[in-house]
Amino acid sequence: MVSWDRLDPALPEYSRFTLEQLYFPPGFGTILAQVPGADGRPAWFGPEKKEMLSRWQSWLTVFTMSEDDNEGVFGPPPPTGNATRISQQMLGRGALRYAPSANTLRGWMESDAEVKDILERDGLAQVLPWTNDLVGAYTVHPLASCRIGDDPATSALDDRHELRGHPGIFVTDGSAVPGALTVNPAFTIAALAERAMPGIVQAARERGVDVRYGAPSPEGATSARRAAAPLVPGLVRG
Repeated sequence: MVSWDRLDPALPEYSRFTLEQLYFPPGFGTILAQVPGADGRPAWFGPEKKEMLSRWQSWLTVFTMSEDDNEGVFGPPPPTGNATRISQQMLGRGALRYAPSANTLRGWMESDAEVKDILERDGLAQVLPWTNDLVGAYTVHPLASCRIGDDPATSALDDRHELRGHPGIFVTDGSAVPGALTVNPAFTIAALAERAMPGIVQAARERGVDVRYGAPSPEGATSARRAAAPLVPGLVRG
């Protein structure tokens, strides 16, 4: 994987993003095969795809991770689970409404222009869109549906990941991340979960559960927990 970032904090909001070049043939083929062209037929399937492959035999998939206005709205999950599967590989349709704002669209346009400039410079490649207006946006990292924050009007969780109005309930998955990160969220989700642990341990103790913070990981390692231990007093309520 190769990454390139435009994350200068001095840049205007929505103009910061990360580009990642990934090896992603399964999802790439599944998704693009379902993108209809102007005539209603799949634009990446059949004679048109064969003609394109005859001219461009090497493929490069570039993902953009950008900022948005947090305009996604999650609905109730379908009976089949968290999404309705629409392919045999990895594509599903979740209960998520997402109408990109003008700010979000401007950020997408800026990142698309950057990709086009990098790859088409000196005739290196031809850039084709990931999707189009008939299909909309795809996402693989939805975040912030139950975010942490200081303001109860905009955050379901307090700054220690506890659900407001429901003491003892903590949320530590990707939904707790407060907004778009412009990078892969895996490390941030893990770090926030680790940060929330002292508060969870304290809440359990208050309810008579005999637990302690600093237990070794499944493989026996304790170095990360020793490093975090001095921070514990600041992460729990006195």
